[in-house]
Amino acid sequence: MWPHKEERKLLKYYYDKSKKAGETFEAPIYEMTKALGFKEKEASKQTTNEKWDMVFNAINNLKGREFIYFEYEEEDLSKFKISLTLKGYDLGRKYSSKLYTFLLLCNEYKVWIILGLIISFVGVLIALLKD
Repeated sequence: MWPHKEERKLLKYYYDKSKKAGETFEAPIYEMTKALGFKEKEASKQTTNEKWDMVFNAINNLKGREFIYFEYEEEDLSKFKISLTLKGYDLGRKYSSKLYTFLLLCNEYKVWIILGLIISFVGVLIALLKD
């Protein structure tokens, strides 16, 4: 089963942030919301409940699938200490690859991409045959 889009984006972010599998690093909540595509003002570093829930659900799903280990600090719940398992590290490496990301997008939107490629091919053939 494919991880959801939020989980894939977080895995890519964790892979980019980590040096190797099993290494613990700190991930603030506002950086994780930015990794999910939300425009967050760094000065305020405030996160809405909806964004917090999306990040937390994605983290719990990744933890449940044994892609990451995570813990949080009691005094500051906005910072997590995360480490990737070997399985999560390998999957994060795949998601950070441009080719794999393109193939994943093709898989998600295959109907529109295939149709667009066919229309483009026909358009090029018509343009070449007119000359």
